[in-house]
Amino acid sequence: MARIQGHEVSIGKVFGDDYAFTIPPYQRPYSWDTSNAEDLADDLIDAMRNSENGEVNPYFLGSIVLIKDDDSSASELVDGQQRITTISLLLRALQENLSGEDADHVKTMIYEKGNRIKGTQDRFRLTVRERDRDFFQDELIRTKQLSGIESIKRKLPDAQQNMLDNLIALNHKVSELSSEERADLATYLVQNTFLIVVWTPDLSSAFRIFSILNDRGMDLSAADILKAEIIGKIPEREIEIYTKLWEDTEEQLGKNEFTGLFSHIRMIHLKKKLKGTVLAEIREHVKPAQRATQFIKDELIPYANAYEEILHQRFESTTGAEDINRYFRYIKRVAETDWQAPAILFLSKHREEISKLKDFFQGLERLAMGMWLCRFNVNDRLKRYSNLLQQIENGTSPDALVLSQEEIKTCKSVLSGDIFNLSPKPKRSAILLRLDESFSSGEATYNLPTITIEHILPQTPPKDSKWLEWWPDAESRKLRTHQIGNLALLNRRQNSGAKNYAFDKKKSSYFLGKSGTSPFTLTTRVCQETEWTPVIWERHQDERVSKLLKIWSLE
Repeated sequence: MARIQGHEVSIGKVFGDDYAFTIPPYQRPYSWDTSNAEDLADDLIDAMRNSENGEVNPYFLGSIVLIKDDDSSASELVDGQQRITTISLLLRALQENLSGEDADHVKTMIYEKGNRIKGTQDRFRLTVRERDRDFFQDELIRTKQLSGIESIKRKLPDAQQNMLDNLIALNHKVSELSSEERADLATYLVQNTFLIVVWTPDLSSAFRIFSILNDRGMDLSAADILKAEIIGKIPEREIEIYTKLWEDTEEQLGKNEFTGLFSHIRMIHLKKKLKGTVLAEIREHVKPAQRATQFIKDELIPYANAYEEILHQRFESTTGAEDINRYFRYIKRVAETDWQAPAILFLSKHREEISKLKDFFQGLERLAMGMWLCRFNVNDRLKRYSNLLQQIENGTSPDALVLSQEEIKTCKSVLSGDIFNLSPKPKRSAILLRLDESFSSGEATYNLPTITIEHILPQTPPKDSKWLEWWPDAESRKLRTHQIGNLALLNRRQNSGAKNYAFDKKKSSYFLGKSGTSPFTLTTRVCQETEWTPVIWERHQDERVSKLLKIWSLE
């Protein structure tokens, strides 16, 4: 085993000649935002101000992990990128706001200009990832005055935008101090702020240390930790290739969704409810680090591609793509995320078999809606999806998609009854939106900021109103008010004052609004009626329920 060393080192020495930091390509992008950077600056300023009367309280910034040889300054940052980069930005802000020798000394801690006569090139204490290097060096560190950076308005990658925002914030923070406090802060940072620097010359040892130090989570996700462990097992000659594959996949999917993907990968492998943490169960059962390149090529990338297509309805094919993307949208409305693991697995295995995909996702929508209507709890849902995953993996007919006769009976009963009071509310909207799309031949799309459900027959119709003339029996009104035949969709917030309008006024001023139209086919069909009697209600009720039973093959 390679020798591991660790020492307490002041920032003055960390940014001195003993260390020349580089951020390797397998590291995640710089992600600290202004709140992180300002918190660090505020903590340092408070600690500096509390060090009075000759007593100086040291400030500890935690640990960093390096790959480093004893006789070389070259230091590859395995863990600590966020802090080292942010301290570099703070030093640059201090340089900007100090003068004379103080400014020159701080400058040498972040950057030394090359000398043509000596034959030396510009030397940076920190070399960031290649994607961000030119921006960091040319526009943030070497720039003569920081006042110009606030005029940078072009679209930047997230990491570069974070660097820019943090430097602006730190520069403002330092500029607000008195000239004496600026010098005191620089002194305190250089002399009395410390890091625990841990290093080893061996790549796998460095990754092992990184994993141990971050196993409790800290500011890293399971995906970040797994990345370090998996990339750490790849031969050095291939690290850059697979790091780029990993990061391109993460960027395509997005940070949060990429992290969530590992929950689905765990489910695909284990096919049971999570008992510990995603990180622990992937390490124990999936073991991606033991087959690093295979895992990235055969699971991570294809599963991420499928997940992105499912989440954003971006499946592409010469035929049938529109239908499949519609099913993605339908299921996403009604179901919790536990349906996504079987969806990812099936799409990954059968993406060229369009007919099979259509049948599967039509069945998956039906299953997801059926389990909700039958009030399946999370354990029952997971059991059903676990069986489905096993059948997909075995290549057998996915009969876990099929609803039993008892389940079909329950679904029919629920759809014929009180829809309005079903919970949670977004799912009752999902039923009406699915119905609306079906009546519009699947052509309707809903990019509306607000969608609400409104009763046609009011829940409490006014005395002496036409409503009571049409609906004289109180028990009949109560029974039918919340059923699907009496519900309309609106693209505006509910108006309590409009609920008891007469039918004609309700149609013209509330259901249709100023434009005289509604984006919803269901609501338009209601507005074509001249009255809302029990006979008319029953026609709409029967038509809607029959349509839903046909949509989900519940006849």
